[in-house]
Amino acid sequence: MKKVLKYVLIGLGSFLLILAAHFFIVKKLNQKAMEMANFHPNEDLTATPYLVPSRFLDGERFFAKIPTIGGDTILGFCDTGGGLSMLMPAKKDNPAVKPLVKTGILKGFMPVDYILFKDMVPDLHFPKPSPMPNFVLRKPFAQIKQPYLVIPPENEELGMITEKMPQMGAFLGQNFFVGKSWTFDYITQKIWLNTPLKKSESNNPNVQSLGFKKNSKHVSVYGHPSMTIEVAGESIDVLFDTGASFVLSEDGQRLFNTSKETLGGSFIAASLFEEWKEKHPDWKIYPKSDLSRDIIEVPSITIGEYTVGPVLFAKRPDENWSEGMIRSMDKVVKGAIGGSALQYFKVTIDYNAELIRFERQSSSFGTIPTSN
Repeated sequence: MKKVLKYVLIGLGSFLLILAAHFFIVKKLNQKAMEMANFHPNEDLTATPYLVPSRFLDGERFFAKIPTIGGDTILGFCDTGGGLSMLMPAKKDNPAVKPLVKTGILKGFMPVDYILFKDMVPDLHFPKPSPMPNFVLRKPFAQIKQPYLVIPPENEELGMITEKMPQMGAFLGQNFFVGKSWTFDYITQKIWLNTPLKKSESNNPNVQSLGFKKNSKHVSVYGHPSMTIEVAGESIDVLFDTGASFVLSEDGQRLFNTSKETLGGSFIAASLFEEWKEKHPDWKIYPKSDLSRDIIEVPSITIGEYTVGPVLFAKRPDENWSEGMIRSMDKVVKGAIGGSALQYFKVTIDYNAELIRFERQSSSFGTIPTSN
């Protein structure tokens, strides 16, 4: 009996030693990935502008229509301020999708389901998410470098999102946009890929330099862009966030006179919210309208030479920015601009040139190929 126990303990110790070694090796590999100089694939600057099939939601947010195998189309919610791109868990059981689901390992021990983008989307022209150095899937040590969508397990948060936005079949976060140039034309409700900006355009008063969190090689390791807006004469650093949304409470639906469950929005730190409230008592407040949080109606904001409004901002704790978003951004921002502000613009954002341009008049790119 003692011999059996001895061998069991030896076996258990060996297993734990192997597990620890595996975890240590993966940790080192992931640290090395964060310091790579060429993690994101280079954009083809000669590529023709491509009209991405899309559907706008109230003119303030938008979905990409993802053409999938079998002729189906999945709506992917586009969120430049979001996390990793993923396929909603319910889509995993689709008979055409289920055989394509694979399992990778995150951080050396966490199994994560995913699907290779090329297996699900046959259209070679359709934009693909980029692997991110801060989220590396492996099998078991080899890094999965092909574009993929993570398939998360069902949880309470995803359940609420699905309930409020049942049409969403995929979530397209920061890694869908990095390494590319885009035009989000809220005025004509069109989305374009391959619309690069020239460095010389940085002299344009309606063009801003973007900030990104970078590694020691000066390569962006996250895709959350910082920029500035002006409110009541004050310059404010914000996240560029196409997916910013209010989840309306019953009070919110009543105050906005709508049956909609969500609206495109923007966010602001609680300290600034309270400052605006005190300095501008005429600015309208919608109490407990974004779930339990207040919303303020700012008459106008200024971006470059343009002053637009009104713009709705929901209150968020200061810690969301100083302790949360700072992990993936180059600076502490005070909020995020989303559809409640962006609805007034045609926005061109170039992640490689690190520039963003705002326009109020839409223009055509000429004869452009579209996805079938």
